[in-house]
Amino acid sequence: MATLYVRNFPDDLYESMQELTEAEKESINVEVIDLVRDIAERRLRKQRRLQAMAEIEELGKSFRPLPDGVDSVALLREDRDR
Repeated sequence: MATLYVRNFPDDLYESMQELTEAEKESINVEVIDLVRDIAERRLRKQRRLQAMAEIEELGKSFRPLPDGVDSVALLREDRDR
């Protein structure tokens, strides 16, 4: 497992981490790993969501509107009746 060193970690944030870990009876190490994991997962989900939205938008560009006077409901019914 990799080792991560963080330089210039703000003192007030470290104290907050200590308070959190004391309340939950966890080590700072465990708490920091959990927090970083949560943030990484959230950002990955957001990145995947944005990518999916871009792909959907790109797909949408390939659709052409129906010519005027064509009833989309009638087309769906016709397709279902096949």
